[in-house]
Amino acid sequence: MFKFDFTSSTEGADHADNSENEKKAESDRMIAKMEERSITSAQSCKLLNVSASTSDKVKSCVHEHVDLQSSSIDGLHYILPQHTALSEKNTDLIPGVYEGGLKVWECSLDLCRFLAHVMDGTMSTETDFRHVTESVRRSIENGGSAFELGCGHGLPACLLLRESVRRHTDSVVVFSDFNDFVLRDVTVPNALLNVCGLYQQQGNESVVDSASQVLQKQSVYAGGDWMGLSHKLSNNEVLLPFPLTENRVVDERFDVLLASETTYTTESCQDTAYLMLKHLKVDIGVGLVATKRFYFGVGGGADAFAQAADKVSESSQSHGLSLVVRTIQSYDTGNANIRDLLEVRLVKK
Repeated sequence: MFKFDFTSSTEGADHADNSENEKKAESDRMIAKMEERSITSAQSCKLLNVSASTSDKVKSCVHEHVDLQSSSIDGLHYILPQHTALSEKNTDLIPGVYEGGLKVWECSLDLCRFLAHVMDGTMSTETDFRHVTESVRRSIENGGSAFELGCGHGLPACLLLRESVRRHTDSVVVFSDFNDFVLRDVTVPNALLNVCGLYQQQGNESVVDSASQVLQKQSVYAGGDWMGLSHKLSNNEVLLPFPLTENRVVDERFDVLLASETTYTTESCQDTAYLMLKHLKVDIGVGLVATKRFYFGVGGGADAFAQAADKVSESSQSHGLSLVVRTIQSYDTGNANIRDLLEVRLVKK
């Protein structure tokens, strides 16, 4: 039966406005929960120092090598940790207890090789990579900064730290992982190992002492919930440990934010997006998220992260800023989950 539709355009517009308002309200509630979490978890966020025992760990552990497939950037080294409490459990992840930091994940290696190609000039002639190239190079210059979320072994951040040391600059690198023991057992030793390797090449006679001083001057290792670290950064509570007479406050916004395999659930996608919103430099910073396209059964992946970035940007707490996400590399071996490398920019709406 034929029926006239007398719905006015005004009613349609009102419906659209209500839908937008509902989305914004949902985003506001999500952000509010994250900000509450950042306050409650700040006290449990621990900043680790480089100690003399770290050098002994580096000497006694077996090392592995990563070929960065670069014409001018040396490969990286990492230690193979022995952690009996976890080796007895045949698992890569125990949610809320152990977040997989003792394993070197393949997306982390994708990110390392991409960074190496940015720094060796491979990407310099491609206009699509102009912004990311400028941001990465700025991060290893004087006054530059980088922050790796859920770093685990921290190889991408180790690469930026080592290349900063090679250039004799004072850039700062922040390593963050949920587990203190991961930072102690693999992250700090890896950073020390790779800076020591550089000094050995250069003929430095006091390799370990020089590398330890560099780590104290130019790097921070934060254990616990990222949200707690976010709160400390926003309140100027994160200091470089050395020299004691010239403690430097680590700025809350960074040239480069790195994240590998941190998007394996819907919630972790939202956390990663929130940190990008809070801590990327506006317009000039870049986030690099190395992720599998899908994490089957847990809701994460490249698309889930893009949706999370849109959601945090919709909040009234975004202060007129928005995350823009695009895929800049994809890795498809044909016999495994496709991996993507995402570029994230924070821009004014």
